[in-house]
Amino acid sequence: MATKLVMRRIKKDVYDRIMEEGYIDEFKREELGVGETWDVLARILAHGFMESPQTHALAIMGGRYISGPPGVSTKLLSPDEVAEASELLNVILDRTIEGRHRQLDFTGAQGGDADGTPTISVEDCIRAFRCLRKFYAKAEIHGEAMILLFTTVTSSVEEER
Repeated sequence: MATKLVMRRIKKDVYDRIMEEGYIDEFKREELGVGETWDVLARILAHGFMESPQTHALAIMGGRYISGPPGVSTKLLSPDEVAEASELLNVILDRTIEGRHRQLDFTGAQGGDADGTPTISVEDCIRAFRCLRKFYAKAEIHGEAMILLFTTVTSSVEEER
């Protein structure tokens, strides 16, 4: 089993209602492009410093946990956090992703082998990063908040078996 990330942009008024009433399954746009690469990508963005969500990995590791759909780990980022995350993502270049993909130890990560090498290709990480950056940029432009849903799925490797 693997965990995938589903991101949802939500309007400010929906964010306010969630803060008052709890999780509401109402969103403006949904993005599935980061999917199972989220853990490796977060480690790349954080440059290996996973203990601190206030790194360039804020877009994946930030926010506050809220009660969401059953069996789904759910986080909520405010419009201000979305804007901060978007700005942090904008300073990262593809070559930064490539370099960190080669350098970092991914032991214990979903998408990392026991020896610490990534099982997710650098091309997939760059594609997921571009998707993440674009989704956050659009949310920032519209003053939106973000819901992150971490759902358990059958991994693509398990499906091949």
